[in-house]
Amino acid sequence: ELYSYLTKNIPNLDALIEQDIETHFKKKILLKGESLIKEGQVNQNVYFISKGILRNYLMREGMDITTWFFFPQDFITTFESFQLQVPGIETSEALTDCELYYISFEELEKLNNASHQWERISRIFITKYAIQQGERLLMMHTMNAEEKYDYLIKNFPQVVQNIPNKFVSSYLGITRETLSRIRARK
Repeated sequence: ELYSYLTKNIPNLDALIEQDIETHFKKKILLKGESLIKEGQVNQNVYFISKGILRNYLMREGMDITTWFFFPQDFITTFESFQLQVPGIETSEALTDCELYYISFEELEKLNNASHQWERISRIFITKYAIQQGERLLMMHTMNAEEKYDYLIKNFPQVVQNIPNKFVSSYLGITRETLSRIRARK
């Protein structure tokens, strides 16, 4: 499944990539409510979601602040912790039962050093992550509550369709009541 995803999104990959996936990626099952990655720990892995939905969040002054949601065929990690190998500030939590495939930082570095194709795959996904973060940051700082909700509906309908209101409102930085009023007007 990961090989199929990669070849669909990155042209001209050869069959050796499939062998690398079979050799270096491991399967992990995560049950609803379990943490994949915990705040304060160094994130050692990057995960590809085969089945399930997860969210990243952080705790500040007793408040649970959702930072993003992840769906099948997404990669999930706590990016800064993984890339810099430092303790992270986010927790990744399963919102449903999940099936994931993962590779360690060390194994991915070995593949990147041994193969221009893996280096290219990593670069493409780092760039994609940076662009998405920039778009989200712009949304959060330039849009009012209703515009943020409309942005989610247009660009990430799976969030609005599959995520409980308490997490959507946390992500948007608005109260559940405000979210309910916006949804009632739609």
